[in-house]
Amino acid sequence: MDVHHKGIDSRVDAVEKPGTQLTLTIDARMQYVAERELKAGVIAKHARSGSAIVMNPYTGEILAMANYPTYDPNTGPKEGDDPISRENLADQVPFEPGSMFKVITLSAALETTHLKPDSMIATGNGILKLPGRIVHESHGGYGTISMADVLAKSSNIGAILIGRQVGRQNLYDYARRFGFGQRTGLPLPAESAGILRKVDRWGTTSLESISMGQEVSVTSVQIARAACVIANGGLLVKPRLVLKRGGKTEPVEAPVRILQPDNAILMRQMMEGVVLHGTGRVHARLNGYTSAGKTGTAQIYDLQTHHYSHNYNASFVGFAPVTNPALVVLVTVHNTSGENGQGADAAAPVFTNIMTEALRMLDVPRDIPETEIATKKPQKKEKVYDDVSIADLGGESIMEEDPSVKQLLADQMQIIPMAPGGPAQPDAAVSASSEVAQPPAVLQANTYTGPMVPDFRGKSMRDALEAASSRGIQVTVEGSGFARAQLPLPNTPLHQGEKIRIVFTR
Repeated sequence: MDVHHKGIDSRVDAVEKPGTQLTLTIDARMQYVAERELKAGVIAKHARSGSAIVMNPYTGEILAMANYPTYDPNTGPKEGDDPISRENLADQVPFEPGSMFKVITLSAALETTHLKPDSMIATGNGILKLPGRIVHESHGGYGTISMADVLAKSSNIGAILIGRQVGRQNLYDYARRFGFGQRTGLPLPAESAGILRKVDRWGTTSLESISMGQEVSVTSVQIARAACVIANGGLLVKPRLVLKRGGKTEPVEAPVRILQPDNAILMRQMMEGVVLHGTGRVHARLNGYTSAGKTGTAQIYDLQTHHYSHNYNASFVGFAPVTNPALVVLVTVHNTSGENGQGADAAAPVFTNIMTEALRMLDVPRDIPETEIATKKPQKKEKVYDDVSIADLGGESIMEEDPSVKQLLADQMQIIPMAPGGPAQPDAAVSASSEVAQPPAVLQANTYTGPMVPDFRGKSMRDALEAASSRGIQVTVEGSGFARAQLPLPNTPLHQGEKIRIVFTR
């Protein structure tokens, strides 16, 4: 139509030609599961929308990319439709990641400071005064805790204190290394680069905000890609959506190392702690597989009031199995509210359902023995960190089913008598007349030079879990209080992938 509103004839000068045939990396089965579980999760929390991604951490192949609400591309928009339903939320709509970004902060700390997972961080009473504002912990003060617990408990103040040691420039550099503030290069329209301002544009408290996941915006694809770095041992991969173009396999860009392998492994172990005894301990455990991840609950910033609201973007990103991750899954549920709208409650259950089905589809071997698979029991409320029971960590105890095992436990109990004032030390003297079961002679051979089973006896549950996590050792626990017995016995050979059972009593 011209300026006089008169119609202009049009004609086709070229005959339509079929486009190039594309083969996507999307797995139709996983896509179906991701869409189904995401829809259920968004509806259950009365949220506005959500997105989910399943990625291969080694190749960057996107096996599923789901959004909710969805739309029928064969029909036009109707009055009353949510306009967000026609956006690809996974790569077009950035959001503040919240506590998920603490993975970046702690990774940078391992690379640029002397901090280690067992380094103690004095977080105080849960209140930190900053210029112009006050930062509160979401669940009260934690006192002095390890860096591993800063991640597991998702301590905002702990992340800030660690971020201060990392420094502005280092934190910015590592955020860029992980791919934030730049497009991933997916062949999709309108991909967002997110927001990561240069250091010279940071405000007085920007370092503190960014350390805990505020003042930075990311896409779901960027977060999933960052989790792949931890899962694959420190390599940044380019996300792939097109597997073949015109029958020819698309070239794969070589991954770029951004973390030292040993630091990536330490981060992997700390992220497992989130699932074992942290914010993901209730909803992020898998049936038959170990898992690791990070929750994120980001308050949504209200542009009208210029304050953070009480609505959240709830997220969980994780991978499984821990020792040899096969998949990374990211789930974000947008615009939730209330305590049940946080990452652990809104996104982690969706992660668990998607990851469980995806691992089954790939025939990934279970790394938790059949006898130890979790028997989920209804809980009235979450257990606190110091009150982890066998029901929380999965399954009923089988330690005393075998008479020989029962006798061995009884013998070990005699080694650590409980004194009235508290637990005895694990190396307490034992009378020569005590009949204590000893490891088989073959296990005491001087020719063995590999890792040995540590002695957890006499330790509190917190100390035992922290000691095991720092060494990458998997444990199952029973009871509460102080460690009284364990299998295998201390100072015997520790075989790769072997789990240590620990019995706690008061």
